[in-house]
Amino acid sequence: MLEKNISFIVDEWQFMPNEGQIQFADSCITIDNRLTKLLEFLCLNPGLTHTRDELIEEVWSGSVLTDQVVTQAVFELRKVLKTHSKRTSSYVVTVPKRGYRFDGEVRVEKVEFQKPDLQNPEQLDVNERQSTPEPQEFVEREGREEGYVKPSENSPRSRKLHYILAFLAVVIVLQLSYMWFSQNKKSPSQAGSTHSLSHYEFRYVVLNVTEEVKAQPELYGIVIKLIEHIGFYSNIRVVKSNEHKKLAAIEFNISMAKSSDGKKTRLLVKYVNRASGGVHLNRRYSTNFARFHETFPAMIDDLLRAMYIDVPDEELQRNISVFPQDKESVKALMSATGVSYSTVDFDMALKYFREARALAPDNAYAISVSYISEVLAVFSKDEENIQPRIKALNEQYSSSLSAILKRGNNPRVCEANAILALSQSEPDKALKILLSIPYNQHTPLTYLLMAKAEEARGHITGAKELYLQATQNTSSPIALTLAGPLFFDSNLDKLIEQLQGVKLDVDGKQ
Repeated sequence: MLEKNISFIVDEWQFMPNEGQIQFADSCITIDNRLTKLLEFLCLNPGLTHTRDELIEEVWSGSVLTDQVVTQAVFELRKVLKTHSKRTSSYVVTVPKRGYRFDGEVRVEKVEFQKPDLQNPEQLDVNERQSTPEPQEFVEREGREEGYVKPSENSPRSRKLHYILAFLAVVIVLQLSYMWFSQNKKSPSQAGSTHSLSHYEFRYVVLNVTEEVKAQPELYGIVIKLIEHIGFYSNIRVVKSNEHKKLAAIEFNISMAKSSDGKKTRLLVKYVNRASGGVHLNRRYSTNFARFHETFPAMIDDLLRAMYIDVPDEELQRNISVFPQDKESVKALMSATGVSYSTVDFDMALKYFREARALAPDNAYAISVSYISEVLAVFSKDEENIQPRIKALNEQYSSSLSAILKRGNNPRVCEANAILALSQSEPDKALKILLSIPYNQHTPLTYLLMAKAEEARGHITGAKELYLQATQNTSSPIALTLAGPLFFDSNLDKLIEQLQGVKLDVDGKQ
């Protein structure tokens, strides 16, 4: 909470939240509690865009149910500021399809309450507004006057000055010696780890997700899908090795936070540019899956805009529309994704995928990922009756997979149909389907399936290249471990050992 004597100064007017007053050049206006809270929040966050939901949450503590209340309050505040300010500006700018932004340079100052003493009111007002340079000038003049007086060498003042100068000289010598010793003591590896600004790599991203988020699979699944969709429109690569982390110019920090009333859980997304040190996004998002189709594209759009990437709303909505509308189905899909990446527990992931399909039986995405997970689970268990089980799955899913493929080339639908083709020993067909996926929407699974198709066609070199691409965004050979027994036995042990060896060398481990 702000101190009672805090005020905000914008241009020529001053806002005192505790008093609910705005002091303009020619008048003093008192505003009600609604406008006071709204203006206080905007002054605390100048230049940042706030959605209506965020204003409802932060200013009205989530108690407002309609956007009309926010719109009316913004309208009234604009009218007050535009009518009385010299700039004749409303200061509150509407950002299309995003929300509102306070457009003004804000200074925070404490209101000083001084006793008038012998000064008259006019003198007091002048003293408050000026920065009182007189004491500095007096010190400078005093120094110049002292320069004309040559003290006696034997005077106590002269001896004291000599002692001070000698002491300062010793301190400077000691500091220089310590700096020289520290520089020479630094090891070559430490010296080599210091990077100039030119060494930052803007494709590299450090992703920090708190254990609290990872413990809730549905939230961790949202994070995984968020990074996946950000990758559709940018060339980012999440890095995990220590050496690559030092080069990363981008840092995403994902954590959990509470709403203002402490009753709701929020997902806090923070984007830091390491090269400049600037925080370009620091926002909380709803975890209510009933609002997923509203919140998730907003998260993607905010992060992309922070990276200076503008994607048309139609394209964002088209890619998000693949998810089911049923909130429980979406939650199950996100939970399955979170479990797959945090524990690689196929049994638990299968449970969630099956639940999602049962809740949204006609959704192409739910059908596709359910089939993919079923097939991967069969091959990962290394059972003797793999072929009969795969045949049974193909009979169960083939007609619906073919039907949804004809409706469009949703990447997950394409991957599912490619798996179907590979399981029926049709690598050419599988590769053709996979190449129909837009390049910017390739996933590690896309590359693994391409590698399997190329290997089945006898193109070993191309397969190796694709296997390596599948590990790019994970910095781990775990994808190759899963791919080894898929459809046919691929001997990837040597490639896995090489990748593990590189990782050990980069991380500096033995």
